[in-house]
Amino acid sequence: MFANDLIPATDFCVYHHVEITFIHTLAQHGLINVVTVEQTDYVQPDQLTRLEKLVRLHQELAIHPDDLDIVDNLLDQVETLQRQVTTLQNQLRFYQ
Repeated sequence: MFANDLIPATDFCVYHHVEITFIHTLAQHGLINVVTVEQTDYVQPDQLTRLEKLVRLHQELAIHPDDLDIVDNLLDQVETLQRQVTTLQNQLRFYQ
């Protein structure tokens, strides 16, 4: 991936009104990957959706950055269960 494809973490933080430490905390918990090029932190474009979701959880629900990994994991489990329910409903319709 080229450096011009990356989004500077500071630009993201300014736009979304979060501190750079928020990005570093998410990276430490393994929720996002931060690429460092010449002492500048960057976010990959394919992670923007996930990062913006985490920012919304943090800002709108006042979830502490250290707890976002737990909430994110629970949301992933809910989505998996919803997909399983949909699959089972479709199978049930097929056999009715």
